[in-house]
Amino acid sequence: MNRLWILTVSFAAASLGLVPMLGHADGNLSPERLDTLDQRGYFTPAFKAAVHDLVDTQHELQDVTAEKDKLTKNLPDLQRQAAEAQAQAVALRGELIKYDHPEENDFEALQNRMNDPAAKLQDQIILAQAYVWTYPASPHEAEAQRFLQQIQKKLADQAEAETETEAARIAAHARLVQRAQARDLSLSEWRDFLQGMSQDDLVKLIGRPTSQSGDYWIYSGEWANNPTTHKKVGLQINFEAGRVLTVVETPSTP
Repeated sequence: MNRLWILTVSFAAASLGLVPMLGHADGNLSPERLDTLDQRGYFTPAFKAAVHDLVDTQHELQDVTAEKDKLTKNLPDLQRQAAEAQAQAVALRGELIKYDHPEENDFEALQNRMNDPAAKLQDQIILAQAYVWTYPASPHEAEAQRFLQQIQKKLADQAEAETETEAARIAAHARLVQRAQARDLSLSEWRDFLQGMSQDDLVKLIGRPTSQSGDYWIYSGEWANNPTTHKKVGLQINFEAGRVLTVVETPSTP
């Protein structure tokens, strides 16, 4: 808009006493007010159009100022969002770099798992076997094969040790059964051996009791070695819910 024309309109408005109203275009200096003044013959059509343009310009300035204030208020959030987007882009580029050389990253993961003292052998062998199968042309193939052989040997040694331990346990249990049937156990050995045993298993092991009453059975005769008197004593076996709870020496008869 022609600046000289605006100044002319402002001067004319001032001459009509409207200058105080220019700062309040939404108040007194409104299209309706202008129409009223026009009806009183104050303005020519051209002058009235110019004043309308001045009011519209004031409205636009207010809108621009409000938009500027809003952008200023939202600027910290926009800056934060931009920083987050940049960080995500950097992270994505890092991931893409990893995918460019997956065999290197997978070998690093395998090394870390092999050097982890808390790692399970089953987890280690899965990673080693997967690497050998997946990257047969990798420069780390020989070392991965060595890792795999190490784990296989450890698992084999572990299985052998468990087999030997189980065999020893079975042999020890068999000897204990033989001694029980030969009535060659001490009272403490009877307690450990019979603890938690069911009544049916007890009958299969040493036969029916001499007598029984409620929740206890009596095996009279020479069953247990008394370390104090060095004599053989009978057994009183107490049950709870059908399983051996305690084993004591039979009460002596007067």
